[in-house]
Amino acid sequence: MRSAASPRRRPYTRTVLTPGASASRNAPTIRRSTPTTPSIAPPHTSPKASRRSCRNPGDANGPPLARLSTISSSSSAYISRKASAVSSPLVCARACRASASSRKRSSRSGTPAAPTAAAPRPASAARASATVRSGCEGRYTGLWYNRAVRSLVLDRYIVHELIPPFALGGALFTFFLIIDRIYHLTDLVVTKGVPFYLVVQLLVYMLPSFLAHTLPMALLVAILLAGGRLAGDLEIIALKAVGVSAFRLFRPVLAVALVVTAITAGLTLVVNPVANGEFQRQLFKIVQARAASGLQERVFNTTFGDVIIYVEDVSASQVALRGLLVSDERDPKLSRIITAREGRLLTDEVNRRITLRLLNGGVSEADVMPAGPPRSLSKDVTSGGAATGARYRYTLFGVYDLSLSVDSPLKGAPRGEKPEKDLTLAELTARVAELWADRHGRAPYLIELHKRFALPLAALVFALVAFPLAIRSHRGGRSVAFAGSLAILLTYYVVMTSLEGAALRLQIPTGIAIWTPNVLFALLGVGFLVATAREWRLPALPLFWRLLDALTDRASRRGARRGRLPGAHPTHDSTHLVDRYLIREYLTFVALGLAVAAVLFVVVDLLQTLDRYLRIKPPFLYIAEHFAYRVPAALHDALPAIVLVATIFLYLTLSKHHELTALKAAGVSLYRVSVPIVGLGVAVAIGAGLFQELVLPGLNERGEEVDRVKIRGQAPRHLQSRLRLWMRSSDSRFYRVELLHPGTNDMYGVTILEMDREFRLLERLDARRAHWTPAGWELSEGAFRELGADGKVQTVPFVWTALDAKEEIDDFIRIQKPVTSMSYLELKDYVAQLEAAGFQVRKYLVELYSRLSFPLVNLVMVLVAIPFALQSPRGGRLFGVGLALAILAGYLVVHYVALAFARADLLPPFLAAWTANIIFLGIGVSLLLRART
Repeated sequence: MRSAASPRRRPYTRTVLTPGASASRNAPTIRRSTPTTPSIAPPHTSPKASRRSCRNPGDANGPPLARLSTISSSSSAYISRKASAVSSPLVCARACRASASSRKRSSRSGTPAAPTAAAPRPASAARASATVRSGCEGRYTGLWYNRAVRSLVLDRYIVHELIPPFALGGALFTFFLIIDRIYHLTDLVVTKGVPFYLVVQLLVYMLPSFLAHTLPMALLVAILLAGGRLAGDLEIIALKAVGVSAFRLFRPVLAVALVVTAITAGLTLVVNPVANGEFQRQLFKIVQARAASGLQERVFNTTFGDVIIYVEDVSASQVALRGLLVSDERDPKLSRIITAREGRLLTDEVNRRITLRLLNGGVSEADVMPAGPPRSLSKDVTSGGAATGARYRYTLFGVYDLSLSVDSPLKGAPRGEKPEKDLTLAELTARVAELWADRHGRAPYLIELHKRFALPLAALVFALVAFPLAIRSHRGGRSVAFAGSLAILLTYYVVMTSLEGAALRLQIPTGIAIWTPNVLFALLGVGFLVATAREWRLPALPLFWRLLDALTDRASRRGARRGRLPGAHPTHDSTHLVDRYLIREYLTFVALGLAVAAVLFVVVDLLQTLDRYLRIKPPFLYIAEHFAYRVPAALHDALPAIVLVATIFLYLTLSKHHELTALKAAGVSLYRVSVPIVGLGVAVAIGAGLFQELVLPGLNERGEEVDRVKIRGQAPRHLQSRLRLWMRSSDSRFYRVELLHPGTNDMYGVTILEMDREFRLLERLDARRAHWTPAGWELSEGAFRELGADGKVQTVPFVWTALDAKEEIDDFIRIQKPVTSMSYLELKDYVAQLEAAGFQVRKYLVELYSRLSFPLVNLVMVLVAIPFALQSPRGGRLFGVGLALAILAGYLVVHYVALAFARADLLPPFLAAWTANIIFLGIGVSLLLRART
């Protein structure tokens, strides 16, 4: 008991959440101090008198217990009247609790009848109390408890947490999708002479189709990262402690998901068809208008599809041509070879036509044997491509106009139609109705129609799945959240691809195939959300929760170990301990980056090749084999980006946990800390160079073989029909080979042309088969023709003959081999051979010098990342990803522009290959020398 002389205490206050109040940026609510329920007294009794009556057992106003009961009843009535006058749900709840507390104290007093006789309750107070109790009982039941948090402050807080990772994720995924287009767009500007604004228009037309896929993916990553951050900082637990349910927290996430769904729906239903059509028309216009710039000197140009054009010299205006050899192979039954001394390339932009006007030449025409790949290599090969000796015609001309067609994205569709992706919603619906009787014909259009409505809902489905996983991963951090997002994306798109292929093969109905992924993931997400809100685990998923807890516990323990000082063991050399610690942490980030890059490559590759897989329908084993060969090559290409991100993450983590400060305080400078990381950068550069020289060519060759032969069903590269293998061996001799089989040293459909310096055809030799032996070439079943100056032709058919030529079978095999499948030494020999034959080798020199500069990019990225990461030591990993993205984008832009300048003969190839390395190495070293050590 407190004595009468003791000072009076201030009423006890507590913090409550007030509805409709504004808040600061860091707090979702405004705090207000209000007296608690015991400080409220009825009007006729002051709190001081109440305390005196309770302390004085011999008060004349009645027995102490009766007096206490009277005060409790009066307080209850007063609180009820105040609650009925104030509509705040919080006051209602406090009134209910105060009334219940008063009744409990009255019941414990043992005289329940005394209050009724001494101080009867007014009827109005009883009605108000009953109203309050009924209101409280009706409004605060179920999972939606504590609706007093009605303010939009909490919603705005969660939305603000979602926006930065959403923007960063969208930029990251979109960047990965358009990264391979940047090279070609840069080449259009620099080499082809296309105006910059036209290339920007192409990029703008491409973005909507990419955003339709990347926006749901970015939302998934944003929810997992933001929810993981809130859970990791125990904000989710704090909100639950004050009565905010998981359903209430999901409301702003659901609102954002609905907005993303609406935007994606607008893209798929309205914007994408228009943008795709405009993109293809714009590209078609650019290729037509700039067709002349596509002709390169001393190169067999395939810009015009089935018309192969060789030009000896191109004027500066890109219009006048000199020394032309044209092979018109649009008719597979006719061999037409045209030679001319001069030519002009005329373009009609209004009618979208291109005409090649040839001057002073001749046309050589003959029937050819039926073309086709051999059915069996052990049997006689009946392929064609060479002229027969039955009929031959040679015509001289002064002017000859040849109409050319430019390859266009619209070429794959029949005349008068558009691909289903370019049709508007009305056109697509009409097309489905038109082809309703044809099940096979309507399948791709019906699939596209369902996808335009199903794809936008992926954002809502991802939100349902990601939110409960995010708020549970309070111990795993963002690494577990990001890995979970990649797993969800991979599973979703694999299921969608498999079912879509089955629908295209008419194995299952289209609606079931397209909507099944959304339905399955939505049900899974609803189950997770209910289980998280009710705080019980689904009986059917104990293994899932155990695995999730194990992952989060392991990540938490790793984070706790990161806070221990490496030099805590005095028996060891502290410097070596620091080195081992840094190397272990760095390799952990690199391994995580490799895993993330592998999953991203699989997802992006599926998005880009999904239509091809659905139309070709390859077995799943072939697709797996494709990824087995392509993923290592993709990781090699992405290794500089992985090294860059790992370095930035390492130094941001060291700064965040003050480990770098502790090392500096112990006398370890920044340069000494960076020694093991730079050493690893050197090791990675050397390893990447060895991998590029010894392993990568074989992987690329096998991967291309899987894509061409097993998936697309084409003949192998050494037996591919209509290969059009052309080679110029000297100033006067040209070879054309249709099929090449190195295993038996055979070539099929061989044509050899001899011309003078004015490009007048002198001799033509056609053979059905050419076999290479150590003694030379053996030709069978062909004809030798000699053409006079007056146009007369002398034909000598033969069954077998020998040919004395300096070219060997390896010369043709080397030309046929792709550049990506060559090692550095093979490419160097190939460039020397082409240069000796008079070919344009500028682009091959750029590729050759890039083979030397690319492995060192890994070391350059390490040296650049260290000082940039130290510029903002308190930045989080989102800042690190954004910084890495900016550095990588800058490097690629500089590198691609330099390569384009080299192809345009504006920069030496060697300097172009090393420009980006030199610039960024200088920036990194300069910043590192200026950093505080």
